[in-house]
Amino acid sequence: MKNRLIQLYRRLDLLQEKRGVRIALSVLVLAICGALFIPLLMNSYGLESDRRMLLRELEGQTLREFDVHAVSLRDTGTMTVNGRVFEVTEFRGNTDLLFDESGQIAVPNYLVEDLLRDRVPAWMPHWLVEQPETTLLLSVSVTAWLLLAIWIGLLLPFILTAAGTLLAVLISRWLGSEQLMLAVAGIGLLTFTFVLLSRGMLAALSRPNQILAVAHTVVKEAARSRISLVFIILLLLTLPLIPLGLDPEDPLRYRVQTFISRSIGLTFVISACMTLFLSCATVAFEIRDRQIWHLVSKPLSRFNYLLGKWLGVAAVNLILITVAGVSTFTFIQYLRTTPVAPGIQGQLDVVQVNNDVLSARRSVQPTFDTLTVEEMRERVDRRMRRLPPEAQTLSRQQEIEEEVRREFDSNQRVIPAGLVRPYLFEGLGAAYGTQTTMTLRYRFHIMRSDQHETFDAAFMFNDDPDTTRFVSYSPTMSHVLLLGADLIREDGTIEVAVGNMFEPPEHLGPGAGGIYFESGDFRLMYTVGHFEANFVRAMLIMWLKLCFLAMLGIACATFLSFPVACLFSFTIFMAGSLGPFLAMALEEYYVPYVSEVNWADLGMVINWAFRSVIFGVASVLVLALNAFGAYSPTNDLVQGLMIPWFEPSSWFNTDAEHRDVFGAVLVFLVIWSGIALVSAFAVFRRRQLAVYSGTG
Repeated sequence: MKNRLIQLYRRLDLLQEKRGVRIALSVLVLAICGALFIPLLMNSYGLESDRRMLLRELEGQTLREFDVHAVSLRDTGTMTVNGRVFEVTEFRGNTDLLFDESGQIAVPNYLVEDLLRDRVPAWMPHWLVEQPETTLLLSVSVTAWLLLAIWIGLLLPFILTAAGTLLAVLISRWLGSEQLMLAVAGIGLLTFTFVLLSRGMLAALSRPNQILAVAHTVVKEAARSRISLVFIILLLLTLPLIPLGLDPEDPLRYRVQTFISRSIGLTFVISACMTLFLSCATVAFEIRDRQIWHLVSKPLSRFNYLLGKWLGVAAVNLILITVAGVSTFTFIQYLRTTPVAPGIQGQLDVVQVNNDVLSARRSVQPTFDTLTVEEMRERVDRRMRRLPPEAQTLSRQQEIEEEVRREFDSNQRVIPAGLVRPYLFEGLGAAYGTQTTMTLRYRFHIMRSDQHETFDAAFMFNDDPDTTRFVSYSPTMSHVLLLGADLIREDGTIEVAVGNMFEPPEHLGPGAGGIYFESGDFRLMYTVGHFEANFVRAMLIMWLKLCFLAMLGIACATFLSFPVACLFSFTIFMAGSLGPFLAMALEEYYVPYVSEVNWADLGMVINWAFRSVIFGVASVLVLALNAFGAYSPTNDLVQGLMIPWFEPSSWFNTDAEHRDVFGAVLVFLVIWSGIALVSAFAVFRRRQLAVYSGTG
């Protein structure tokens, strides 16, 4: 029986190798994918067109003015546009929940989704139809995936893998665990996808070229080496299991953010460890085991050898990032449609997920005043005159300048009790005249900053009392306020006046009960792009960082043994990852000026020297490697911040909120990897690799 199965498998395998069979299977795949995805795409883009139309019609609709659509929704639960009738489903019989106290539609985006819910055919997944870009991306990916399996010769293994995965899924369903079903299906699909892309990469690298030939052997080595296989298998097994750790009782926004953070963070950490071990091993082991003798004796330049090794490790990383990215992205789209809390709270939760997380937003902070040179000099001189003559040193003057600047900035972020302070947000021209929903995010401190207490505040926009919004907030907790883009003025600005409604008790005295917020805790965010493209850019930045780590490991292995090369490269990796935190610590690290050191006090001299050395080493690390940690696409995706393609203003700005892809290419691929490659070549070309000792 076993021999018959083996013979059958071999016959089928030979059959799939025939060109005619492959062409017939390709036509069949295209026909099936077309029949499945074309209706999906047509329905998805049709819903997107209806969604925009309904949002335009609902703009400004209010019961207070007896607007047609608002009254119709309240009385009948329907809305008629261009002769087409749209009916609410979730709010049927409870249409009063659609409106807030002022008669305006509470959550327009959620209402539109409810109006369109019955227009999705039952066989179409809602999470897929809601996003046209996602539908298009998945259609192209699945079609290309199946065609690649046919022409690479893996159709038969795919069928067997699918059958085994389906059996495991059915067992999970019998056990009654939907999450386990998804995890098991994910493990099977991810494993086969990795094998498929690896075979495709080997086919792409099988060209008569020295660099490609070396890269080809590295990709094959990664599939055989136990060092790399441990991390690859670990990633393929753990990624589908991450959703099992999500609490279904948590708000949807937290679940989505937690999944993005864990999955992408885990992907990068495991890929980085695999990259450093593989890049160090592929060079160090060939030198140790004398395999390199057979290479350098051939017409293969050492530069091409190093470049081929780097290209091979980068190709393995590209496969891993692609597999992990597709898995993460697909489950995010599924997760966004999971059940939420009933009522208005659940509606707001869904809206916040779509507007604050699964989007690409720009963040704008209010414009604050700055002291002129004359004002700064006057304030510093006034304080210096109060000091005794012996204390009026240059270092003390610099400290006072910093204190004055810090106090001036802090005072602008204070709203006294019972008063109102206006703040101007500029640079919003890109959102002017659009249908986007903006988010005003704030985190206030007041009194003891006890997060178990609540206080009242008010927001007024553009000095218009009709726009006043009263809110309750808990100190130290982040809160959001959804705003329409119609508040943006023609010059691209919005004035937001914050009113402190707290009335402090008389025994606290004047000045008590003021609202204070830290820098960055009061900002306005607006959508400028889609999550899909933002996700691709984030994955690309991660791959560029891994490319640098690959070149770093190869460079270390050219002159160090495998253990020492790993230790050295991991040290640089950790220092780069901690760069932003180290930069923040340096701002608070105090080193006395030379003029302040009492050279007769040996203890003080030793302390000064010790601090100076630490400060110098840390400063060099921050200067050289801070960009590695500053480019953090995971944090940007979790917060829904835009990752632009090209933004030169962020290249030399350590406080930039938006890091662009071109800057990552420049830093990681051109400068850092280039320096590592040149250094490795300079060492490698002078290293004597074949010293014959008379033995072995």
